[in-house]
Amino acid sequence: MRKNTKQRAMVYEELKSRYDHPTPEELYYSIKPRYPKISIATVYRNLRILAEEGKVIEIKSDKNILRYDAKTEPHYHFKCTKCGAVLDLDIPYNKALDEELNKKGYKVDYHSTIFYGLCPNCAK
Repeated sequence: MRKNTKQRAMVYEELKSRYDHPTPEELYYSIKPRYPKISIATVYRNLRILAEEGKVIEIKSDKNILRYDAKTEPHYHFKCTKCGAVLDLDIPYNKALDEELNKKGYKVDYHSTIFYGLCPNCAK
């Protein structure tokens, strides 16, 4: 187990306070004014470690842009094709999909789905 560093705690707390699924760069720019000595490499490294530890999840959206989410229980996301927002969807997680694959011999831990289209604000 890795030592929990001050920088890792700072990155984790900032991510937990946000619901916009930020990129590492977005997190860096929101932390930097309060902690001027932090580097972008530190943010990337600590996000990778937090993901390996299961404390955050990585979301690969279009063009392989990595975004991060501190909400680790299985849930779905929606990516707005107009404004670029990545949002949590308040719909039930479908465990039946996991169970169906398990019946076929697969060992599913969870599944991840991103829906694409217009968010409610852009659809108006």
